[in-house]
Amino acid sequence: MPIRPANLAAKMRPLTALARRTRPSAAAPGGTAAEAPEQVAPEARPEAREEHAEAAPEESGHEDATPQERRPSPYERLGGERSAREEELLGTLPGVVRHHEHLAEARRTLLPVDRRNGNLAEVSEALRAAGLPHGIVPDRHPRHRLAIRPGDRPAVLEALAAAFAGQAVYADLLEHGRTLTTILAEQLPGAVALLEPAEEPGLEAGTEAAQDGGADQDQDGGAPQEQAEPIWPADRVKGVRIYRPAVIDTLLYGPETGCDLEFWDSAAPSEGAIASIDETPFGWWVPSLEATATTTIGGRSYPLLDVFAASLPEQVDFPVDAVITWVDDADPTWQARRAAARARLAHTAAPIAEEDGVAESGLAGDADQRFRNRDELRYCLRALAANAPWIRRIHLVTDDQTPHWLDTAHPGLTVVPHRALFAGTDAGPVFNSHAIETRLHLVPDLAEHFLYLNDDVFLGRPLVPEDFFLGNGMPRYFPDDRIIPPGGTDSGDSVYVAAQKNTRRALAAVVGKTYPHTLKHSPHPLRRSVLAESAERFAAELHDTVRSPFRCAEDLAPVTLAIHYGHATARTVEGRLYDGYFVTDSTEDLGRLARLHEERWADYFCLADGTRDLLSPEEQERAVTDFLRTYFPVPSPFELREPAPAPQEADGAADRS
Repeated sequence: MPIRPANLAAKMRPLTALARRTRPSAAAPGGTAAEAPEQVAPEARPEAREEHAEAAPEESGHEDATPQERRPSPYERLGGERSAREEELLGTLPGVVRHHEHLAEARRTLLPVDRRNGNLAEVSEALRAAGLPHGIVPDRHPRHRLAIRPGDRPAVLEALAAAFAGQAVYADLLEHGRTLTTILAEQLPGAVALLEPAEEPGLEAGTEAAQDGGADQDQDGGAPQEQAEPIWPADRVKGVRIYRPAVIDTLLYGPETGCDLEFWDSAAPSEGAIASIDETPFGWWVPSLEATATTTIGGRSYPLLDVFAASLPEQVDFPVDAVITWVDDADPTWQARRAAARARLAHTAAPIAEEDGVAESGLAGDADQRFRNRDELRYCLRALAANAPWIRRIHLVTDDQTPHWLDTAHPGLTVVPHRALFAGTDAGPVFNSHAIETRLHLVPDLAEHFLYLNDDVFLGRPLVPEDFFLGNGMPRYFPDDRIIPPGGTDSGDSVYVAAQKNTRRALAAVVGKTYPHTLKHSPHPLRRSVLAESAERFAAELHDTVRSPFRCAEDLAPVTLAIHYGHATARTVEGRLYDGYFVTDSTEDLGRLARLHEERWADYFCLADGTRDLLSPEEQERAVTDFLRTYFPVPSPFELREPAPAPQEADGAADRS
């Protein structure tokens, strides 16, 4: 489950109201590739599905029993004990508040990776202090995973209960593909004993036997009372997920930041052990759980199962950078440069396609919507810090502009001016993303592998490098369902469609393949060397695009060109991520943001400027800013520190920023 929102109803009420508004009547462009189709929220990612099955099994008991006669199920008993204990803790733990079903630390700043690593550190230290062996199991999921030796489960449960006694630390009890229930970590030994029936005679006892048999003795020591019918098949606690919840404004860090401890099964009479919940990179069986190797996570060393002390072919072990393009349309100096470029091109003014918006200059690539700055960059950086902490360095490409809040001294950030990229050319100031993209491979100190994003594209939940690259370095690309109409350009094409047609024609002439689909509005995984080769191979075709001040119908789309060129030459493969596309002048799309905020189902999403202004720019800015502020409330390391707000009374953690 992704990071959960807090106080969602109040925060998202403005967007929900927008969805109920009557949409202004306007002729929508029909059958064109200029707008993405409406996205339907997909199912949760496969690795997260088990978290959606947290409901306790059906309660046991006889249907004809009266409420007075019915005995509480083990799940009800555990829930009642947990609730009573939470009330006790709430009055004694400073900085801890109740948020829905959890007690949570109220924090102002905390990144998901720090909470994940913190949970791992606390669990590993508790096991180390108790002398209990454990080892990291590599996994593509961002959550950490530890293997526990067969027979060590009782000792591990006792160690965790002791280490987290009196603290707001939770444990999800895990079985195959589901969470049985959630308890406080201090409840662990008794909870597991309650949920697991006594072993049948002849079966292995001891490490897996329930300690009280799940039956209550009569107060006078007589025979056990009738035991509630066991769940069939009998519940088996195969692992536990330990986490210390934290709430930051609208975000709750819960089980998705937890540390999983898996109680592996013996492979007797064979050697080795068998994974209890999920497969490993080597399958279910490993010859040994020895963990003399180490791995470094968050600057700390942890034991690693020896069998995994190797570089696996799917692992990305090379650096990955990010490149973001950004413009501030409110900058007077930039406005003057743009006005001068308009004047020089005034003689080329022509009718503009509806999909290109409204441009007073008569230049299709000069519509105001293309340059609006709603502070998206701040939240684009927050998204990278929260969901891709493995990015080595971020390169911000701007036209000699820097937002006032940006910490330009941060070692993980470089600001790259346009003039550095266009040095040695006769290109003047450009206001054209196509022109800028022809020069991305010239960004100084850029890693061979990088993600290219516009500032209106946001990572929506934690991802790993393998979501974007194969272990051999090959990028994944994300084709859209939209198809660029066949044939050459015509006067009715938008500059977007015209550029895609030009790109397709130029590529087909060289590689002999025609690519009908355009690309999604996504983070684009790229290789610097392939981008440079594409720029050289198509230098003649790109000559005018490099020098084009505004987007125009003669442009090529350089990133589309490089990605499809890489695919045609066997250096790029198709990838798949869940994405969302929202047009900011659409009341329907803005209303859909509430569901995205609540479920956080998108791996990435784009908030695209509308070209028809069905909502006023002020309404769009207010809706977009409110959404981004609540979706990404945690400042990134690239923001200058702001003074802490004065203390104030708050009704629950969600009001504490």
